[in-house]
Order: sequence, then C-alpha cells, then structure tokens
Amino acid sequence: MAASEREALWLIEAVTGASAATVQAGFGVTEQDCESVLELARRRAAGEPLQYLTGISGFRALELRVGPGTFIPRPETELLVELALARLPPSGVIVDVGTGSGAIALAAAQERPDASVYATEASPGALRWARLNRKRLGLAVELVSGDLLDGLSNDLKGGIDVVVSNPPYVSVGDTSCLPSDVREHEPYEALFAGPDGLEVIVRLAAEAGKWLTPGGWLVLEIGATQGQATANELRRRGYEEVSVYRDLAGRPRTTEGRHR
Repeated sequence: MAASEREALWLIEAVTGASAATVQAGFGVTEQDCESVLELARRRAAGEPLQYLTGISGFRALELRVGPGTFIPRPETELLVELALARLPPSGVIVDVGTGSGAIALAAAQERPDASVYATEASPGALRWARLNRKRLGLAVELVSGDLLDGLSNDLKGGIDVVVSNPPYVSVGDTSCLPSDVREHEPYEALFAGPDGLEVIVRLAAEAGKWLTPGGWLVLEIGATQGQATANELRRRGYEEVSVYRDLAGRPRTTEGRHR
C-alpha cells in the first residue's frame, strides 16, 4: 500500500473511529464523514502534519495525543528510551527534560513502574499535552513547569539516577533542510538550538551534573553530525564512559555519559 493510501485510511479512521478493515469494506462511513475526511486531506496536502490532523502519535507501546504546540514524537527516539532504561537501577529516579507530549517520561513510567519518573517542560502549550496524556494513560509521572531542570524540588539534587532528553538540536542555519510540515508547524523552540544546534545540549550537560547521583547517567538524543562534538562536551564537563550510539540507519543518534 502506498504511503498516501495509508495516510488516507488513517484520516478516515480518525474521523469515523472505524477500523481499517471496516473502512475498506465501505461500512460505517457517512456523507458527513466524507466531507470531514476531504477537509483533513486538503489540510494534509497543504502541509499540516498527519499526526496533528489525526491527533494521535504512536510511541513504543503508547498511543499519545498530540497537536499544535507540541513536538511530534519520532520512532528514532525509542532508542533513547531503551538506553535510558538500561541505565536506570531498580526503584531509580529518572527525569525527562523537555518532555513535550510526555512521550519519554510516560514510556518510562509504563515500562518501569518501580521507578520514580519526573518530567520538565518550559512550554505551557506542550505541558498541556503532556498532562492530557498522563491523565488518559493513568501513569505516574510528576510533571514540572520549568526550563531544563528548573522547577524540580531541591530534594532531588544529587539523587537522580538518569537525566534523559531529546533536546532541540537543529542549527538555525539548517532550517531549509527540514521538511516543510516540520519547520512550518512544529514548535520552533523544540527544534532549533543556536548556530550549531548545541546550545541546549551544552547547558544541560553543565546543569545535569548538579542533579545526578554519583555514577548517574546523562542520556541525550543528538543530530547526525553532532556525535563527536557532544561526546567532547560531556568529557569536558567531567563525564566518564562517554559513548555515541547509531540508529538503525547507521547515523549517530544518542550519546551518554556517566557523572563521576
């Protein structure tokens, strides 16, 4: 099935609530449904992200609600969750920095119910989506409004086992390299981080050390050309056992370092 056909089915399912098999059989679709689907198809053709139109984004085993004002979770970020959870000890404490829709934190809470999960978000709009998803999924995540680690209780300082983040890491000079549906619709602050894309990563590497327990881990998603630069920054900040991991396409995608 072509990608356009799959998208059309997803739009129909979003409008009708019917399964793909029911839709393909021609049952349960009204004239009003057809008009609604055509309107969504026009908006998709004009460049709106499919996930904003359906209101749904899958992430690991979760079905998240998403829309304007929040970053759409990407499949490659699932690797970040795997790495972070592998570093999380039993009954450990993990903080997702810049949680957006809540994807990483909620996945951690679902897959590691023994853990204490916190998440921060500076954008009020994105935080609303995270709260909606937490309520829908009934998962135990403490959501905090704040930039990076700001807003967390001081009681957590020196006691966090894993700080994980998919931060903004696109260079402002690479705007034109992004697909139009991304650069024109997803939040600017969730994508871009200065002239080299490293501004937020550098800040977080500096701040995380104040919060991590000795031996705790900082685990980050990075851009495909940032492996060496981020590894060097973590080492410069005193992190040990620094590693860069590649995604399924063979591109650098995550880096981690251990706080001494």
